[in-house]
Amino acid sequence: MNILYTTLKLQKTFEEYELCRLQAEQVGRLARKLQDNEVTIAVIGQFKRGKTTLVNSILGKKLLPTGIVPITAAVTRIEYGKESSKVYFKNGLSRETAISELQDYISEQKNRDNEKGVAEVELHTESDFLKDGMILVDTPGVGSVHESNSRSAYDFARESDGVIFMLSVDSPVNQIEIDFLRSVKKYAGKFYFTVNKTDTIGRDDLREYLEYCTSLISDIMRCDEKEVRIIPISAKEETNIDVLADTIRNDLLTQAPEIMKQSVTLKLLDILKNTRVQIRSYREVLNMAPNAFNSRFKEFNGFLDEEREKIHDAASQGRKISRASIYEKEAVLTAKIRELFGIEYFYYVDRESAGEMISPEEYSEEMDSVLNDIKEVLNSIFMYKEENAYTVARRIEDLNTLMHTMEKYERELKRDMD
Repeated sequence: MNILYTTLKLQKTFEEYELCRLQAEQVGRLARKLQDNEVTIAVIGQFKRGKTTLVNSILGKKLLPTGIVPITAAVTRIEYGKESSKVYFKNGLSRETAISELQDYISEQKNRDNEKGVAEVELHTESDFLKDGMILVDTPGVGSVHESNSRSAYDFARESDGVIFMLSVDSPVNQIEIDFLRSVKKYAGKFYFTVNKTDTIGRDDLREYLEYCTSLISDIMRCDEKEVRIIPISAKEETNIDVLADTIRNDLLTQAPEIMKQSVTLKLLDILKNTRVQIRSYREVLNMAPNAFNSRFKEFNGFLDEEREKIHDAASQGRKISRASIYEKEAVLTAKIRELFGIEYFYYVDRESAGEMISPEEYSEEMDSVLNDIKEVLNSIFMYKEENAYTVARRIEDLNTLMHTMEKYERELKRDMD
């Protein structure tokens, strides 16, 4: 199977349905990854396992802040290039910043529970490890008291092509790590297992720990113990870092197409599964009693009217407004759609224009357009007050056709993996 061809076909299929706007965008991103040969390797594990120290060691320079308490509060993507850093916020705004000031955005002390709304940090550095187009990602630790950290790590794991899964000899493998590994194995095409802080224990204890981890990981990954390789390291002492780095580089030189194919295939299967869930929610709403169905639409229309009033009040202040405010408002509307109808309404965030200041009149006009578009799309999706039996029957037939088409894609993808 040509995975790029299949991905592009699935994208085109989703583009034919208003209900699948989000899925079309997700599949489109995967197609672009394949076309750009973009391989993303994420460092993942429980908090305080030494992930950030490992990232600094692999890169050969101390770029990211480390400390005695959980540090990383936001995802940091690191690519090859002239040294620079940029912070992207959830509302679409971005800000260039000195690398020495990154802790203001990715440190848990300076950005507690990601209260600053950082989406991710993008960092460029001229490290040999990144020369071949790899993207290395430092993620927040899972299992800390900050729920947003675990959520960010899990969300990014779903986007990764390869994972460096990090354990540590100073703590037994716990249920949080086991559950997280079971979750992320559904998305990544390649795994590298490391055990950190090996400088703190003796050789016999290390051997016993590695044997225990090997048995546990083989069970979780459902493979033979001989297939599990765990690289013992000390990120602090930089022991065996070159072994880990060389292993990853060699794999990308010899297996990159296979890793990408596996990764994209797993992600497409996940998208298909989630789309089926969304369609089931859609059908449940359609099959509601008319009074309950109308009640939801009435509630949503009332919500739109309230938001429209807030928008006009903001515009009446006479001050210029950041275009990022539009994206923030769209996020609020999207959450309400999810709450009432169980579907994901996709909206596009243009990072390049997010910082643009627009006049109150432009803001009001653009937001009116957004509100009208959302209302029109929902009316179309749910055939609100549609009395033409043929139209309703045709929509149901189209939906059944989509379900059959997705099942066909799923069978082909699974067959190609076997």
